[in-house]
Amino acid sequence: MRLSRFCTACIVSVLALLFVAPLGQKCMAQGVSIAPLRVLFDGRTRSATVFLTNRSAETATYRISLVNRRMLETGAIVAAEKAMEGEYFADKIIRFSPRRVTIAPFSSQTIRLLARKPRGEYPENIEYRTHLAIRSIPVTPHLKDLESEEKLVAEGKLSVTAVATIETVIPIILRLGEPQATIKLENPNLVMKDPISGLPVLAVDMVRGGERSVYGTLEIIHQSSGGKKTQLHMSRGLAVYFPTAKRTRIVTLKKANPQMLSSGQLIVRYKETEDMHGDQESELVIPLGKGLAQLQ
Repeated sequence: MRLSRFCTACIVSVLALLFVAPLGQKCMAQGVSIAPLRVLFDGRTRSATVFLTNRSAETATYRISLVNRRMLETGAIVAAEKAMEGEYFADKIIRFSPRRVTIAPFSSQTIRLLARKPRGEYPENIEYRTHLAIRSIPVTPHLKDLESEEKLVAEGKLSVTAVATIETVIPIILRLGEPQATIKLENPNLVMKDPISGLPVLAVDMVRGGERSVYGTLEIIHQSSGGKKTQLHMSRGLAVYFPTAKRTRIVTLKKANPQMLSSGQLIVRYKETEDMHGDQESELVIPLGKGLAQLQ
């Protein structure tokens, strides 16, 4: 039948994205856990190891590569084809192996990274950055494993199923010299009732300065008029990557209510973590009550 021949051709022409399979056959993208989630070469270390763990019950294959990415003010990570002024990509000075791995169910694989010293002249205090990309390679059926096309079409069991390709990226940072950074919390905007969630929402700008990225924890605390403190939110692993100067963080305050936010104050703190060799912190105090109207 013409329909069956067409569907068979789909297997060959779009093998990586779609495949023809009998209804009811499972089609899942393989999941992988990665550790660590960031790699820092601080000038004293030149090698590192990333561990990939196949969390599924099926053998999975992944393609490994280096890609250059840039952070937007929203926090989104997007492709970066060319470096901005003062921005340095590390994809040419980082070596890694292997480039393709097949991992058995519930097993692990290591990716070895080696940082080389860049050639030529470069600033004394500098940060290079790239991203390690781990992309799943979908498993597609062989034609010989499929039943007769005519029989599948006749029984209504032929379908086209999408196969998801998952890509996870983690930042790889190389610092030479002693690049410095600053971080400051600015421009708070508190909305008592978000039109979508109906919950209080706080937006705050994380303003980064200096020659390197920052990475740390953002905490939001409510302090009542009587001095009682209640933690409303904590975000760990929050970064602003160089050269992005500002990132706006929007937080839904699920633990707060209008009565709580009618008095006292909000304390917003950001503190860099020691594992990324950070020492910067910032605190912003937002008075509630009469000053609340100015923030909405």
